[in-house]
Amino acid sequence: MDVKLLRVTKEGIDLVAKGAKLSGVPLAQSAREIVELITDNDYSSVLEHIHFTLDISGISVALSRELLEHRIASHTARSTRYKEEKGFDYYIPKELEQKGKEEEARIYMEAIKIANEAYTKLRELGVAREQARYVLPLALHTHYVLTINVRSLINFFMLRLCVRASPEIRELAMRMYKVCLEEYPIIFSKIWCRGFTLGVCPENEVRPEGCPFKKLLPEKREVKGKFERDAKRIIEKELKGFI
Repeated sequence: MDVKLLRVTKEGIDLVAKGAKLSGVPLAQSAREIVELITDNDYSSVLEHIHFTLDISGISVALSRELLEHRIASHTARSTRYKEEKGFDYYIPKELEQKGKEEEARIYMEAIKIANEAYTKLRELGVAREQARYVLPLALHTHYVLTINVRSLINFFMLRLCVRASPEIRELAMRMYKVCLEEYPIIFSKIWCRGFTLGVCPENEVRPEGCPFKKLLPEKREVKGKFERDAKRIIEKELKGFI
């Protein structure tokens, strides 16, 4: 897997600050102070003015489908209709590379081999790529170009940097995060998984032992439970006043 930066909005901090001043942020504040305020308080719509375009290679088709769940972005993927896939590269789950998983790995590799042979044979028999591609596995490597704004990136990182995210997309998120952090540390140094970013973890009791913040961050359910009953009374009062 590889992630390369193709293009990023230049002088984005000043651009975001100018946009924020239009909406009422004090003019006396510096661009840095404004961006820190926006990031800390989640006034994030103005962050949409900063865009990253990333070249992403060596990821599986399965992962690319997960990427499509992040819809506020521009997605371009390698086409199996127009590109030849004989001898294709593919993703191998890290779990199958562990000691003691030899039999599982053998079955996996055999399935990949059968798919590769079937695709190649179909092409040799004259079957069009757009028909032969249906035997290709989800493990097939694809190539991706993604253009995404900072607000959507923050949402992506909050979800996909969590230790409960699927391993391949978490690896992608880590690589993307390093690129983004290098370009705009003032924004992304304050961002990680939802627990880190929000200061409370919405994963609650399903957090695994491997979570590095498990002993540091309270569960959302725990925090919310302390005030929920009184808060509900306030909501009921607010609704009555509105009606």
